[in-house]
Amino acid sequence: MRGTRKDPERTEIRVLLRRLPLAGAGVLEIGCGEGRLTRRIAGVARSVVGIDPDAAAIATARRLLPRRLAGRVRFDVGTGQRLPFGGGAFPVVICSWSL
Repeated sequence: MRGTRKDPERTEIRVLLRRLPLAGAGVLEIGCGEGRLTRRIAGVARSVVGIDPDAAAIATARRLLPRRLAGRVRFDVGTGQRLPFGGGAFPVVICSWSL
């Protein structure tokens, strides 16, 4: 995986998998930054949308997205305060590194 090398042991995704129903789910990640965690979630989720207010970070996330994940992952500029999705659009919402 290209991009920032944080959590090379993949502890973060293992903990999320134990605590959240990610397998086969539609997931929204609020505050996705450059998409490091988003790409890992996409390995098990049905689909993932990552949003972040930083347009440059979203551009990087799009650039780093492997082609094999392109049909399941989308990155958009946005904030958690103004979500462009209807209620219940995502069974799982993650906001892990945004605070």
